[in-house]
Amino acid sequence: MPDYSYKAVNTDGGIIEDVIDAPSVALVADKLDKLGFIPINIKEYKSKNIQLFSKREKVTHDEIVIFTKQLFTLMKAGVPFLTSLEALAEQASSEKMRAVIKDIYVSVESGKSFSEALTKHNSIFNKLYISTVRAGEISGQMEDVLQRMVKVMEYDKETKDKIRSAMRYPIIVVCALVLAFVTLILLVVPKFATMFEKMGAELPIPTKILIGVNDVFQGYGIFIFGFLVAAGLGFMKWKSTEKGRQIWDTWIIKIPVVGDLVLKNSMSRFARMFETLNRSGLPILQTLEIVSETVGNVFVGAQVLTISKGVERGEGIARPLRRSGLFPPMVVRMVAIGEQSGSLDEMLANISSHYDVEVDYSIKKMSAMIEPLLTLIIGIFIMFLALAIFLPMWNMMSMIN
Repeated sequence: MPDYSYKAVNTDGGIIEDVIDAPSVALVADKLDKLGFIPINIKEYKSKNIQLFSKREKVTHDEIVIFTKQLFTLMKAGVPFLTSLEALAEQASSEKMRAVIKDIYVSVESGKSFSEALTKHNSIFNKLYISTVRAGEISGQMEDVLQRMVKVMEYDKETKDKIRSAMRYPIIVVCALVLAFVTLILLVVPKFATMFEKMGAELPIPTKILIGVNDVFQGYGIFIFGFLVAAGLGFMKWKSTEKGRQIWDTWIIKIPVVGDLVLKNSMSRFARMFETLNRSGLPILQTLEIVSETVGNVFVGAQVLTISKGVERGEGIARPLRRSGLFPPMVVRMVAIGEQSGSLDEMLANISSHYDVEVDYSIKKMSAMIEPLLTLIIGIFIMFLALAIFLPMWNMMSMIN
């Protein structure tokens, strides 16, 4: 259904301009007439502003969380839905978010459901969000659905922040080491190399290695830099493809420590998403399909799709889970108990809570392992530089004596 922009005279005699969703110009005029407006101009509206914003400005994760939380609060307080959207559009923190909420408002006002309005902005609201809202509309539990979505999004952000915090120190140290090494190679070593060459002294192996690296950098530095940039961009491009992402996600699970963290995080997301959608009243096959796309790992997602095929054949959930070989025995047992006792949602919530703790522990464990490893690397690096620089100086001092 296309959008139409209109200019009209309202009941107070003022000029108003807005956008409305309707099948044709005639029906737009009919709607305006029912509102008591006198149309001046009606034309098909292309959402150029929203497309322009989508290229230049992105809606952040925090903005979506705040929007959902505020919408839940207003609905719980009994504020009409359209009034809530209008109020949220006025106090949006960015122009992009304001434009998106206004477009949702226009779509809902023209007769579309909230989930249909969100579908127009599926680059901002993911499939899990839209499907959960749709389930809330069908079941009449929109407030509960929005509250659960806030918890899911806040947990995701909290986990990502913890991982970023754990990786910040190693990244800073590695960048500092690389910068120090490049500075040493380009500025310090050439001067020492000239001095050593004039003295004619026999250079130790560390010094020869350092001078050799300097020669390579001096002769092929631009090519090396270009190769590294091209390799990095090529890797990102390959990883963004379907096959590349599948290979990467399969491989990363096998890496010690890191793979354990990724798998536990995927288990937590699986249980949390499954519980959220199942409580919303979504059919089990549709729930598993959405969970497979939002679990955060393509390899784990493929296993979830395999489970959905088993459910479709009437095998239940626990048997396909066990057969996949990916899900830990504890998860399989708790899901089986939940199926038998009719308390699957509660069991999924317990699994999610358990893996939340496990993810937090794994992040701390990874940080504890990285710090001494980096200390060792820094020590080796400094020792190598000291030997490469000072050994020939000591040799020259011996020759002079």
